[in-house]
Amino acid sequence: MTTSYKVAAVKELRAQKKLERAKEEMELKAEREAEDKKHQANLKRIEKKLARIAKGEPVEEKVVSKPKVVKKAVSKPKVVKKVVAKKRGRPKKS
Repeated sequence: MTTSYKVAAVKELRAQKKLERAKEEMELKAEREAEDKKHQANLKRIEKKLARIAKGEPVEEKVVSKPKVVKKAVSKPKVVKKVVAKKRGRPKKS
């Protein structure tokens, strides 16, 4: 036995999930297209290189260097140890 507001909430949730799935599908499709485009460019580059090798021309590759990330030295704060008082034990019997 359900009430009308619960049924309405479930319908809204299903509609929202359907929209989210469609959005994810479009994002995945765009990502795959970008990867394919990058792959095709790489294949063209390799094809040109192999053609130059077949002709006997020298192969000059452009080296693309990535910028180096400089890490700053993080100084650890010094830990101050607590001075614990000595336990004295039982007093001597008099």
